[in-house]
Amino acid sequence: MHFDEERSLQILRLLGKNPATSFNESLVSGQVKTLLSESDIFFKEDKYGNIIAEVPGVGTTDDDHSIAFVAHMDHPGLEVTDVRDDGLVIATAMGGIPNAVFNQETDGFTFDAEGNRNPCLIRPYEGAIDRTVSVVGESSFDVGAPITFDLEDFFVDEGIINMRALDDLAGCAAIITVLLELKKKPSGNNVYGIFTRAEEVGLIGARLLALEKTISLNTFVVSIETSSVIPGVQQGMGPVIRTGDASYTFNAEAEQILIFARNSILKNDDSFKCQRQLMSAGSCEASAFAANGYKTTGIAFPLINWHNATTFIGDPDGDVGLEKISLGDYMGGIRLMMMATHCLVQSGNSVLIDRYRDVRNEDRVRLSGSS
Repeated sequence: MHFDEERSLQILRLLGKNPATSFNESLVSGQVKTLLSESDIFFKEDKYGNIIAEVPGVGTTDDDHSIAFVAHMDHPGLEVTDVRDDGLVIATAMGGIPNAVFNQETDGFTFDAEGNRNPCLIRPYEGAIDRTVSVVGESSFDVGAPITFDLEDFFVDEGIINMRALDDLAGCAAIITVLLELKKKPSGNNVYGIFTRAEEVGLIGARLLALEKTISLNTFVVSIETSSVIPGVQQGMGPVIRTGDASYTFNAEAEQILIFARNSILKNDDSFKCQRQLMSAGSCEASAFAANGYKTTGIAFPLINWHNATTFIGDPDGDVGLEKISLGDYMGGIRLMMMATHCLVQSGNSVLIDRYRDVRNEDRVRLSGSS
């Protein structure tokens, strides 16, 4: 499956210019809607600000042949929660930021709905309560102001994509890339691209979508995420077919779509790299949909410096740095997604499933005769 790789990187670069934290995703959301509108892709926005885009399948009239790719628009950060009379500004973590932030000074910036950035310094303070820091800067601070780390938006170096917020702008860009390609040449299945809010504070946008059955319960749901490298997974060895996360083991029938897609690619390109693993470092939106009755699976891009922690999130002596994924893993994940949109009818009919649905008569006879 071929697609415009340069355009996909351009999309990721555009998204990366827009900072976001949980509940403050308007800049990313606006860019997503602009990119969809420019390509005349139908989308709607629910009352919670989640975006649901759709490219209908050729000759498909119902949701029995539908797949939804899901990614979130927010990233861990902080939010101003108190401005005291003595001038002390307190901010509280929104999502899993590195513990190092509570132990050392860190450069950051606040941002507003127009994209204006104001530099600030994030630092510990005496008497701090759980997951709070003080913030100082030349500009004034309002309660509710979002804060993120002052790291570069985007660059590619020696085959590695570096961003402040690959989690999960990489997923968003991959989904947009697939929708743009399908707009030019649709598959035989309905394909949704779903962009959610407030994932980092409890999968909130995804939970609301799933609870309210915004898409048909017959839809296969595939989380598109960056996920921390763990034992058994290597960056640069391809995207990961995600069998589960820290909360859930996903659905075998949904996974078979990705297995069939992988095998279809390998038939024509034996150099294609793809991994399979339960990515247990964190939970993703597939769990929210699974808990509400959907058949789910996932594709993960192996991530270095997950949530901007250069060692691991719980390390108080670590540092804050750029998130990193392999360019090859990213492009391979999009190939897998593209092929998956053509593989829904095979989801319950793989070679492996066929093998386990029957037993040769001679084996039946031999086993029954030896009991």
